[in-house]
Amino acid sequence: MNAPVQGRYKDRNFFEKTVMLDGSGFTSCAFARCTMIYSGGEIPSLSGCRFDDCAWQFGGEAANTIAFLSGMYRGGFDRLIESTFHEIRRGAMVSQEQSAAPQPDTTAGKASFLKPLRIFRVPKQEQSS
Repeated sequence: MNAPVQGRYKDRNFFEKTVMLDGSGFTSCAFARCTMIYSGGEIPSLSGCRFDDCAWQFGGEAANTIAFLSGMYRGGFDRLIESTFHEIRRGAMVSQEQSAAPQPDTTAGKASFLKPLRIFRVPKQEQSS
C-alpha cells in the first residue's frame, strides 16, 4: 500500500490515493477516486482543485466535533445547529486567534458569531407542557 499523501503540492494529479488534509496545501490539483481525510488538525488549503469520485472522511477531533453537533441536534438543540449551518453557508470563518474578550450576542435561538473568534450561545430551551 502506498504511503498517504500529505504536504504542499501545486499542479499535481492524484489517483486512488489516501490524502491527509491536516496541515496540507493543494493548489490547482486534481484528485480522482481518492480518500480525503481531515482529523481536526491545522486547517488545510485547497485552492482551485478538482475532485472526481472522492470519499471524504473525518477522523480524530473532526469526527468528535461532528458527533457532538449531531448529538446536540438530536438532543433538542436543533435551532442552534441550524443557525450554525446558516452561518457556514454565509461564509463564516473561525479565527484561531482571540483578541479582547468579545461580548456574546444575546439574540435568542441563534448562534452568535463574533469577530475575530466565533462564539456560540446556546438558546434558552422551551419547556414542554
